[in-house]
Amino acid sequence: MNMLLCMTGRNLKIFLKDKANIFFSLLTTFIVLGLYILFLGKTQTDSINAALAEVGFSGAEKEVRAFCDSWMLSGALASATITVPLCACGVMVQDKKRGIVNDLAASPVPKWLAPASYCLSVAAAGLILCSVVFVLALGWLALSGSWCLTAADVFGAFGSMVLSVLCSTALLVFAVGFIRTDGAFTGLNVILGTVVGFLIGAYMPLSMLPKGIQYFSACIPGSHTAGLMRNFIMGGALDKLESVSSAEFAAGLREQFSFELYFFGNAVTPAAMAVFIAGAALLFIGVLALQGFIVRGGAKKKKRRKL
Repeated sequence: MNMLLCMTGRNLKIFLKDKANIFFSLLTTFIVLGLYILFLGKTQTDSINAALAEVGFSGAEKEVRAFCDSWMLSGALASATITVPLCACGVMVQDKKRGIVNDLAASPVPKWLAPASYCLSVAAAGLILCSVVFVLALGWLALSGSWCLTAADVFGAFGSMVLSVLCSTALLVFAVGFIRTDGAFTGLNVILGTVVGFLIGAYMPLSMLPKGIQYFSACIPGSHTAGLMRNFIMGGALDKLESVSSAEFAAGLREQFSFELYFFGNAVTPAAMAVFIAGAALLFIGVLALQGFIVRGGAKKKKRRKL
């Protein structure tokens, strides 16, 4: 156990010392914030205020701003739970390139030790940085006057974040395990970092995308994370908007801003989203364990042949 903790700490320190890597792990989050500050925020608030005026309601600028701020931060948090673990997986690729993985395989340590340390360090890096983003997001809401959360909302959002980081860790460690060069890893990082914001609805609500992309997004755990985040972080703001407008108007916003996902026409509730994320995490943890078992079995057969 001590050796596992030492290797996990070593991997985590390598990642955290690379400031550029930390920046790029949060780049999608910065893009979401930047787009919102530059023009998305004004566009959304103006659109909702205009819709309110059409149905005879006015004077809800504060509630509308709180709703839009909460939407933006939900997407930023959901993006971070994917991009941070992905960048933290870079230590695996570096160790393969430098031959450290081969040294570990030849050393008298359990074969499961290195893969387990990578998983733990990626999860730890994701939890640390995403927790920082989470605290900053709550601070933004409090300082801007957009705070509409209860204690249950805060704990629910934090739990969703933890669950998503664990799911992303299992999925990405498995995927990056097949990558052996910095170029291939950089390509994956760039592609995933670019499209993930669209696919999970961080840049714009999924309801604005074509049906085919919506169905594809419903198969991605990150989209369910974003949905859970919206329900916890935006729920209070939506209730305040409903109190100054109508239940019908609030229901329209709930559908437009993807509080619920639709999987081939069937609504996915928040509880089902949580089950989906947890199921995906368990699935890929099992795949990683099976992969390790197969690798160890192959190594034992090679040793027998040499003997």
